[in-house]
Amino acid sequence: MTEAELLALIKEGESLRLEFKRDAPLSEADLVEAVACLANTEGGWLLLGVEDDGTISGLHPSRQPVKPAQIQALITNKTNPSVTVEVHVVPTSKGTVLAIEVPKVSGLVGLSDGRVPRRYIAGRGKPECRFLTHFEIATRWAEIRQQDYTAQVLPDSSWEDLDPLEFERLRQVVQRHPSADQNLLSLPDAELAQALGLARIYEGRLVPTVGGLLVLGREGAIRRLMPTHEAAFQVLREDRGVAFNEFYREPLLKLFERMEGLFKAYNTEEELTFGLYRVPIPLFPPEAFREALANALVHRDYRVLGTVYVRIDPEAGGLVISNPGGFVEGVTLENLLVVEPRPRNPILADVFKRLGLVERTGRGIDRIFREVLGLGRRPPDYSGSTEDTVKVVLPGGKADLNFVRLILEVQDRHRRTLGWPHLLVLRQAADEGELSVPEVARLIQQGEARARSLVEELVEMGLLEAKGSKKGRVYHLSAWVFKQLGRPTAYVYRRGFDTLQQEQMVLTYLAKHKRITRREVAELCRLTLPQAEYLMRKLRKAGKVRLVGKGRNAYYAYVGDEF
Repeated sequence: MTEAELLALIKEGESLRLEFKRDAPLSEADLVEAVACLANTEGGWLLLGVEDDGTISGLHPSRQPVKPAQIQALITNKTNPSVTVEVHVVPTSKGTVLAIEVPKVSGLVGLSDGRVPRRYIAGRGKPECRFLTHFEIATRWAEIRQQDYTAQVLPDSSWEDLDPLEFERLRQVVQRHPSADQNLLSLPDAELAQALGLARIYEGRLVPTVGGLLVLGREGAIRRLMPTHEAAFQVLREDRGVAFNEFYREPLLKLFERMEGLFKAYNTEEELTFGLYRVPIPLFPPEAFREALANALVHRDYRVLGTVYVRIDPEAGGLVISNPGGFVEGVTLENLLVVEPRPRNPILADVFKRLGLVERTGRGIDRIFREVLGLGRRPPDYSGSTEDTVKVVLPGGKADLNFVRLILEVQDRHRRTLGWPHLLVLRQAADEGELSVPEVARLIQQGEARARSLVEELVEMGLLEAKGSKKGRVYHLSAWVFKQLGRPTAYVYRRGFDTLQQEQMVLTYLAKHKRITRREVAELCRLTLPQAEYLMRKLRKAGKVRLVGKGRNAYYAYVGDEF
């Protein structure tokens, strides 16, 4: 690893895959623990000699000279099963850094004392390392081995614990949804339950699985055999008072219908006129609610006590849906939109797909984003999720009707539906002003090649405009879009002044203040730093300014007799 590569890595900041450690000196036990923590999560890099804020402090003198082979041997001997790491010694101007590359393990790595550490995102979004409990270790092994808890039979249960009314409800759900598996309607109860994995032959008798009891069980049996299952619907007032607060332990299809009915009662609408049509604009998009609720019920961890919450909360900014159990292995906030579906409970996921309650592709997150952004609101927020909970906030409040009208106009003009990436970029550009290709790549959680293709497509559609040179190029909303959003004058400020105006502004500033830095040029002319540098390079070539000093202390001085 080179110094440049190290600095680029440090610039990313700490994450699940990157940890900074001060070497004061760091004990062998703490070093091994940090490595095991990364190995049990996503693998990544441990940078020894770097402060939490990214400042390089270097290795402790007692560690010099560094012997990578000894460090590798230490980690191998102190982890079980052994973790093999790559150790890079990187000299820098501020001190030597030890960059330890840690692989992701396929199982669980324990320390010599038997403890198992794992990295997770704490409440404030800061990554931390903690030790798993015995129960969490068992759950983690089940995830690694892809064991479906809801597919397990319940030996203490019997066929009589399933409710005939829930079988009828299931058939009605199939009839209401054209995308559902209509072949299920012709099956008798026993065959239907087995076809969906909701019952299995156990010791010569047909016994419900965990999933079967959750979907088709009698309420009494669910309370007796599945005490971890609970859901709540809450409505909070702006003064933090409670308008509605009820808890349920019902079978999932009945619970889904109940939650949907309560949601409809509180989901107010306004109207938007578009041409000859009146388009209803709900407070929250029903399809996004259905997908988010289904995700919470299907992907929650039924091994642990906890409640699936559906809460309308003005203080939180909208509709909050949360469930016990964090993201499953491989799913993070950084890849949520693009990662392949990985259900925690495959049996339940398959049932909801075959009944037409969720997308058969399993890409429900895409749909949630598309529906919410289509109402002119900001994107759903999953940032409140933790190691133990998945939480999404669907933004509420008054819709941006101009943004909705813009979407309808664009889709009508181009005779196509805009996808969630298009809407996400447009929404971000409307809120933040400008976006670069790397920023778009991070936003849509895809590579820069896809990001560049997307912004160029939006430019061709007349929705974005490019500004600046290749290195400092950014994209902002077009004049037509600003007009559609009711902010036509904002385009002038966003587009910026032409080059001659920018040059005149810089020279006028210099005449009064005698000096100007590159950052001040950027602020004055509303440019990026590379654009500001390009402008000043032109003025230098024209002999109108001169560069004084180097590095951070550099500035430009006024020359000439124009004033």
